[in-house]
Amino acid sequence: MDGSKEIPKTKTVYVDIGHCTSGEKNPLGVGGSDRGFQGPGYTECDINQGVGRKLMKELDNMGFYVVPTWNPDKPPAPVPKADDLQRRIDTVNRDVAKYGDDSIYISVHHDSDKTGRGGQCVYFDATRPNDARKLAETIQGSAWQTREHDKSPLCILPDTATGKGYLDGLRKTNSIGILVEGANVLNSRDRALMPMSEFQDKEAKALAQGIWNYFKLKPGAERPYSPAIRQRFGL
Repeated sequence: MDGSKEIPKTKTVYVDIGHCTSGEKNPLGVGGSDRGFQGPGYTECDINQGVGRKLMKELDNMGFYVVPTWNPDKPPAPVPKADDLQRRIDTVNRDVAKYGDDSIYISVHHDSDKTGRGGQCVYFDATRPNDARKLAETIQGSAWQTREHDKSPLCILPDTATGKGYLDGLRKTNSIGILVEGANVLNSRDRALMPMSEFQDKEAKALAQGIWNYFKLKPGAERPYSPAIRQRFGL
């Protein structure tokens, strides 16, 4: 981390850990609730939580104001998927409304990409591409490894490229945000690495470094002002 310039705590990072708090059965038939993919001895939820916890610790140590969309130490009661996503979105938007500061939203996931290619990809809201592109670039610029992708050398993709065609968590939060697919369970190397604490440390530190690098950029010139700041000051 470049410590030449202190980043104040008024810089907020909303951390969303995916696939752990929905009570609906996973479409793939994994368990009685949606915990993402099933790996060898672990679920996607397990990996997301491991990386998410480490990321929040890294960001807190850097001095950021860190807000999880749900507390992994006290998980909320499972509810249907749409309700679960909405309450996580509401957590962000209530906090943004209260503080209205310089903020970003990071949704932590890992995936099962049938291409079999390993590494990290990020998704942004296709309806607001200019908001999140710089964040996506800085996150991928420090990634532990970027995934090869036919349409994007750094695997920076619009949410229209997902199977659903859109991501509510990106479109409905009042914050610049991205969804990170940190590694691919259908890649043999990634599949073996994901449950390792050392790998999760590496992944979390790389994400934290990308966030640090983003907030070093000058708002309004090198990166966009946050939506809350634009609304407050009419920018």
